[in-house]
Amino acid sequence: MNIVNTPRAHVLSRRAIAVAVVAAFSLPIHSASAQLGGLVKKARDKAVEQQVEKRTGVVTASNADAPPKFDNVTLELTADRTGQIIKGFAAGRAILDGANGAPGRAALVARRDDASRKSATISSVNSKTFDAYTEKRDASQRCRNNAMYASRQKRQQTSDQRTKELSAKAMSDPAFREKTMAVMQKMAAAQQKGDTAEMRRLAAELGVAPDDSKPDTLAADKACGREPAKPAAMAEIEQLDAQAKALSDQIRELEEKSAATEVKESGLTDRQFFMARERIEAYLSAVKYKSQPRGFSGAELEALSARRADLEKGM
Repeated sequence: MNIVNTPRAHVLSRRAIAVAVVAAFSLPIHSASAQLGGLVKKARDKAVEQQVEKRTGVVTASNADAPPKFDNVTLELTADRTGQIIKGFAAGRAILDGANGAPGRAALVARRDDASRKSATISSVNSKTFDAYTEKRDASQRCRNNAMYASRQKRQQTSDQRTKELSAKAMSDPAFREKTMAVMQKMAAAQQKGDTAEMRRLAAELGVAPDDSKPDTLAADKACGREPAKPAAMAEIEQLDAQAKALSDQIRELEEKSAATEVKESGLTDRQFFMARERIEAYLSAVKYKSQPRGFSGAELEALSARRADLEKGM
């Protein structure tokens, strides 16, 4: 059961409980307490590659030219099926090229790379300025941390002294002890409702002042001055880096949409499509390097050869 939802209210309740504990009338209150495109596609392609090796490796070892065993995952690439796959490729390519006036992948990549280049250039030109700023900032932060710590310690000593005074009063003053008990009961009810404002008000009734960290900040300002201002060039780099990241996210989303569209328009399942794609890539690679494509049926070689240009364009 949580007493409060904020650090300040937690301190208030803790102090109030301390008073009640010393008075031997405390209540058990506890303190407060959670690309399918790029990466997905790569993972699936890897799985398909493993399936291809598993399904065709034994056959290749004994007869490199023999086609694999066709089933509900490894489909024969007939003329009609090849045409459907090309249709899927074309639909996916249209997404990457930009549909309905949306920017295409090439344009997004160009913008992202431009932002990255500008960021790198600014960083290189201003390296000495950035190093000087970082050194001053770190020194300022060390100074401010020390000053704020010293201020907190001083406030804690004052708070501890006040707690002792209230505890002594609770031990010697029956009326104050009864008041403390009554207030603690009200605080328990406020805690159940999550009413931090009421918690603060009740703590004030006991003479417990709210914890205020403003004196710590003021002490740091007095001892160390304000933190050095960030160079304008550094802020510009942050904007460019954020822009590059946003563009990378758009590119990934576009690739995921393209990959999903390819599968949908091909009329195949995910596993069937990526298996077919893997085999088509193997065919095109063999043809490109003027070697004999292996692991294909005669009908497949004929269908793939007839649509080779379309396949190369889609891939």
